[in-house]
Amino acid sequence: MKIQNMLSNNSVIHTSMVNEVFGKDLLLLSSVNELFELELALIESRSLSHQELVLRSAFFKSVSGNLTNHYKLCRSFDGHISEDRSAQTQAYFQEGKYATGYATHGLFPYRGKFHPQLIKGLLNILEIKQGDIVLDPMCGSGTLNVEASLLGIDSIGMDISPFCRLLARVKCESLSLNPEYVEAMSNNPNKWFNYFSTGDIDDKLKKIRVTEKLKIYELALLAYLDAMGYARRVTKSGHKELFEKVLNRYQATVLQTITNSVIKSSQLGNANILEGDARCLPLDDSSIDCIITSPPYSFAIDYAENDAPQLAFLGYNIDELRTKMIGLAGRTKQQKLQRYFDDMKTVAQEIVRVLKFQKFAIIIIGSNTNQTGGIRLEKTVIDHFANFNAPLVKSILKPIKGMRNTMKDEYILIFQKN
Repeated sequence: MKIQNMLSNNSVIHTSMVNEVFGKDLLLLSSVNELFELELALIESRSLSHQELVLRSAFFKSVSGNLTNHYKLCRSFDGHISEDRSAQTQAYFQEGKYATGYATHGLFPYRGKFHPQLIKGLLNILEIKQGDIVLDPMCGSGTLNVEASLLGIDSIGMDISPFCRLLARVKCESLSLNPEYVEAMSNNPNKWFNYFSTGDIDDKLKKIRVTEKLKIYELALLAYLDAMGYARRVTKSGHKELFEKVLNRYQATVLQTITNSVIKSSQLGNANILEGDARCLPLDDSSIDCIITSPPYSFAIDYAENDAPQLAFLGYNIDELRTKMIGLAGRTKQQKLQRYFDDMKTVAQEIVRVLKFQKFAIIIIGSNTNQTGGIRLEKTVIDHFANFNAPLVKSILKPIKGMRNTMKDEYILIFQKN
């Protein structure tokens, strides 16, 4: 069945139909029980061959008795990333073992990020293959880029925030670090802490000429920033004590990732993380095979303020950065909302411009009319894309279950460039 026909079929699957729909050869992951997941699993099962499902599937545990790579990858993670964290955070990762808690996704959990399993599934139903190039023009923590790399697909991630670029770059580069270098990270945590605590980080990192060494230093820097943020939220432990715990946690997580049999036997895709503005993409017309992104909820989260400690430590002017971010310019709430809608129109135009003819763009977006002046955000986005000759071909409603969310649902909007 052609992908266009499957995407245009808006029927959903009732849970009582699961066995009948998937048959005895396809066994779903135990965590796949939401209607949107079942619907995506059905499309995935019809988009990929059984052999491809074993290698790439996001939603199945086994195919004809063969365990999928996703299941084998996820089951190997034993919870290092949630050690010494709150019960809420530990439960979040344990319950989301097959959705969020694998590979390098757990390094510095970022507010509002994609669920990795969902992104893998979307890449599959759009039939993105090795040789294609995918883009997230507002990449945040780099979830799309990590998932694309795991599937052997090259990707581009862009973000205005230098902290987000660091975060995305570290998560992607940590998929292929030298295990010997990673094992040595925890030998002298005091040395790392003193190195970062004395400041001038940008100048120090610029002096590191060996690429592999720089990657290790940036991984340690991310652990330092993670511990710094955590120390500001709790009073029981200081930054230095927390840094050693976080560094050990990062080390264990990365070692589990790079020594995993699935990843060791895979040809990873290249992830290129760049400074960029989604309103003015430095890319050629019709150059991208697939775009998956989620716009910032600037009316709900001040991202510059959210990342202020990390940005300040890295030496960036937060007020200056805020003026460049989507939806954060303006004095009043009404001015910010109007700027946000104007910005999103420009983003839609740029996404359609760089997307190849007949290819797909996916926007994952929530809508809280209390925060948007009664305006349905998803409807506004749909109208923008239609005006730029990329009509909506499918919409899937997805409940939001993450921590501290102000929205209950979000929409997976799939557009096709005509």
